[in-house]
Amino acid sequence: MLLGRMATALLDIIIGDGCAGCGLPGPPLCDGCVARAPVIGPQRCERCGHPWPHPCRTCSQCIAGVVHAQQALRYEPPVPEAVRALKDAHRRALAEPLTALLARHLPPPPAGAVLVPVPLAPERMAERGFNQAALIAGRLAGIWGLPASDCLVRAYGGPAQRGSAGGARRTQVAGAFRAPRDVPLHAVLVDDVVTTGATLSAAARALRASGCARVGAVSLARVVLAGGDTRVG
Repeated sequence: MLLGRMATALLDIIIGDGCAGCGLPGPPLCDGCVARAPVIGPQRCERCGHPWPHPCRTCSQCIAGVVHAQQALRYEPPVPEAVRALKDAHRRALAEPLTALLARHLPPPPAGAVLVPVPLAPERMAERGFNQAALIAGRLAGIWGLPASDCLVRAYGGPAQRGSAGGARRTQVAGAFRAPRDVPLHAVLVDDVVTTGATLSAAARALRASGCARVGAVSLARVVLAGGDTRVG
C-alpha cells in the first residue's frame, strides 16, 4: 500500500499538473501553498469550529446532532484549488498533503473514537472512482492510531450540492444515509469540506438512529460565513 501511494505521488509529479494551489511545477501541493493555507485559530466556535472574530461556546452555525466538530483550514486559496483538483481532476496524491495539513492543525479525538468517512452517493462514487473522505480517513487513522469504519452508507445523492443554499442542502440530504452495520459508540465523521453542515447533520442522524451515543466530526476545511459575529453562547 505504501509503495502504491509513493508511485501515485511520483506519477503526479512527473506527468501531473504540478502544484494544485499555484500551478508551479513540482509536487501536488508545494511548500509555499502549504505555508499559506489559512489555518483556523482559537477565534472560533468551540462546538462546531466555525471561525468568528471572538471565540464562543456555541453559534448560529452549529451542526445539529454533532456534539463537537473541528476543521483545520478556512476554505480559501489555496484550499479550494487543491480540493477541486483532488475531486474533479482525480489527483489522488493530494490526499496525502491535505491530510497532513489536517493532522498538523487538529488534535486527535480521544481514545475509543472511531473515524467514519462520509460516504459518496453511488452515482458519484461510480463517476469519481474513489471517495475523498475515505482517503483522508484512512490516512488519519494511521497518523492518529485510531480505527476507521465504513459503517455508514449513502442510499442516494440527488443533485450536486456545490453552490446550493443551506435549506436546499438539508432537503437534498434528508434521509440519504443509513448505517446497516454495527456502529461505534463514539463516531467521528470525516469529510473534506463543511459548508452548511447539512451533510454532517444527516450522517450523524443516521448513526444515532443505529445506536451511536456520540458523534463528532473532523474536516479539512470550513466555508466561512460572511458577515458579523453571530455567536449565541
